[in-house]
Amino acid sequence: MPLFTMEKPQPKLTTPIKNWREDMPENHEPQLVPPRLRWLTTLNDTFLELARYSSEILWGGVLMSGILLSFLAIGFAISGPFMQEGIKGYWMVSIGLAWAFIIFTLSLFMLKIYFMQPRDQPIRLNRKRQKIYIFEYKRTFFPWLKWPTTIRSYDWADVRGEIRYSSDRYNMGFQLFGSVCEPGTNKVVTRFLIAKERSSQEMLCQIWSYLSVYMQHDSVTADPVETGRPDDWRPRKADRWPDDMERESTTAP
Repeated sequence: MPLFTMEKPQPKLTTPIKNWREDMPENHEPQLVPPRLRWLTTLNDTFLELARYSSEILWGGVLMSGILLSFLAIGFAISGPFMQEGIKGYWMVSIGLAWAFIIFTLSLFMLKIYFMQPRDQPIRLNRKRQKIYIFEYKRTFFPWLKWPTTIRSYDWADVRGEIRYSSDRYNMGFQLFGSVCEPGTNKVVTRFLIAKERSSQEMLCQIWSYLSVYMQHDSVTADPVETGRPDDWRPRKADRWPDDMERESTTAP
């Protein structure tokens, strides 16, 4: 029998997140790493706001794709009537217009992502209320419809931290999730993304530490790794928060 055994760490929550790597210390416990954020929008004694910038979209490529697809759709629409030769010609016109519609829809989808989608989709933590607020923008494939904005809020005491690794081609890297559990249990009800890093878990551990320390009413410094906004993310900022959520998330009870 071996003198020493190395037990492989196991996730604490049920059901654990896919491709689980690490559980964070509970948010009311002492944190094990120095607290620091990569991005910081607002910090005061009542609430903290940080942006969730994404690296999965090449914004210049989205814009150019939208423009090129627009020209292609116009080309199909214009060339259709010149294909008309009897009954067969009407079918060719119909096919050309159908392709023009499909390509125009793709073009509008790309352009709407570039000009309308909020780039940061922030998170707010209100330590007076001990609640967390998640701003989310849901895009669909139907660009002619209004894409909805939703804001979810949870009691901070029910939130646990988990790190997973994604091998997805367009979303590869480590991801820090907030896992909302039933009060007093480790049974997960829902999850939300807090931050992601391409190559290292360390920054994600520091982010979780920062949020936990702040919500414990301890002092934190406003010295994020990155300042300002990434150039790739201009000019779109987050959509305006609804008045009731703006007031609740930024004020004391």
